[in-house]
Amino acid sequence: MVASASSRRTRAFTLIELLVVIAIIMLLMGLLLPSVQRVREAANRMACASNLRQIGIAFHNYANDYNGHFPPSRLADRRATWAVLLMPYVEQDNIYKLWDLSKTYYQQSDAARQGIVPVYFCPSRRRPNQAPTVSKSGDVPSDGIPSYSHFPGALGDYAACIGTTGMDFDGPGCVGMASDGALEYPVGLAIVAITDGLSNTIIGGEKHVNIDNFGVGWLDCSYYNGDYETGCARCLGKSLYEPYPEFPIADSPKNIHALFGSYHPGFCQFLFGDGHIRSLPITTDINILTLLARRNDGQVIPDY
Repeated sequence: MVASASSRRTRAFTLIELLVVIAIIMLLMGLLLPSVQRVREAANRMACASNLRQIGIAFHNYANDYNGHFPPSRLADRRATWAVLLMPYVEQDNIYKLWDLSKTYYQQSDAARQGIVPVYFCPSRRRPNQAPTVSKSGDVPSDGIPSYSHFPGALGDYAACIGTTGMDFDGPGCVGMASDGALEYPVGLAIVAITDGLSNTIIGGEKHVNIDNFGVGWLDCSYYNGDYETGCARCLGKSLYEPYPEFPIADSPKNIHALFGSYHPGFCQFLFGDGHIRSLPITTDINILTLLARRNDGQVIPDY
């Protein structure tokens, strides 16, 4: 018997059924997307901590080669920073060999100034090859020679901790207000001078960078330019010397100040002198940060 036309007809979705299926798919995507984002951020946070850990190992390998001294925060005004000095210890000897440490940052070749070190970048903030890959402004000789020229250089997302005083040296008019942190210049600090203990002293962490001003000096000028230490160093805590400000952890990617800060929601990761990494909430008490930033205040640090 020949089948009727109605029995051969295939059943199609109605418009309502199609809309229901689309709605279910959208709902599942809405439930899944936050989970994917959380997993991605967790991976980025682990990668960032790994970067800091490698930098911490590099600090100690440097100290092994230099009589127990950490590198200086920078060699001098207009000269290389700790980020250059650690290059051989983070497997970037090829870039380091391009540098002539007897010369200023501005006298280096473009290849030396603009050499990118991947371990210096936090994946939650930016990738090494993400534009801008070099500074857009701010790397202008502070001695005014030549005052009109900007010398672009590579960027970076981690900063050395120079303590609480707002400076990393003891200069004219600043007697008694030298860095009280683990790094200073022009001579690297001896590890034995960190009398509060390496496990109690922060030597570095995530450098806050305003999200709208990547590569804009002076807060995010070249990582390698010691002319402007805010490119590679930050203060933390509260200074003993008034009227200098407090240096908390940045509370937002939009913050415009030179602070430690992270794009990991609610936390900033720090490197301690013994090499361990700790995530501190952005709400951490300023007095706790002060004790962690100073190398030899002799104070007991409360639980935090």
